[in-house]
Amino acid sequence: MIFKNIAAGKEFKKLAYPHMKLLYNMALKYCGNSYDAEDIAQETYLMAFNKFHQLRDKTKCKPWLLRILRNNFLKNYQKKKAAQRLLKSEYINHLKETLSSGTAETLLIKASGNKLIHDAMDRLPIKYKEVLLLYYMEDMLYKEIATTLNIPIGTVMSRLTRAREGLKTLLLKKINAEKNNTILNIDFKQKVPALSK
Repeated sequence: MIFKNIAAGKEFKKLAYPHMKLLYNMALKYCGNSYDAEDIAQETYLMAFNKFHQLRDKTKCKPWLLRILRNNFLKNYQKKKAAQRLLKSEYINHLKETLSSGTAETLLIKASGNKLIHDAMDRLPIKYKEVLLLYYMEDMLYKEIATTLNIPIGTVMSRLTRAREGLKTLLLKKINAEKNNTILNIDFKQKVPALSK
């Protein structure tokens, strides 16, 4: 029995450890801070090790680990992030106003590597955020994302579309707010009232 456990431990290490960086990065994107990300990644590996015997197809270890990570995150952190979600009516109204000002992909490319994009992604609902992360950051195909998240491919495509539009809305809102608050928008020609003598 001991030898069987040692062999299972070695197999787990061989299959699961190469994905440690990916899982930590996904946890960091989910949580937004390194402390919670480390906790959720450790919890994921502990749970995966304990349930490793349930993994039938060893070639699908990566999506299996990502699914465990996602479930752990949703179980522990969804309530905390619920306050940051866009109100549905606000989202729809702003989306109607800004649809003609460029595609979400264009905004995503322009803003990548910028704090603006990270802040906007953190404000997206988790179901949209995770699809964006897997598609753009991990270069996963629709089918891989569907397997990882255990959802149909059509749902992946619709969530990706909604995520792009939500990201576009958030980016445009932030850009417009910053544009209206700059010193360059002050009207210097406006007369200042004369001081009383």
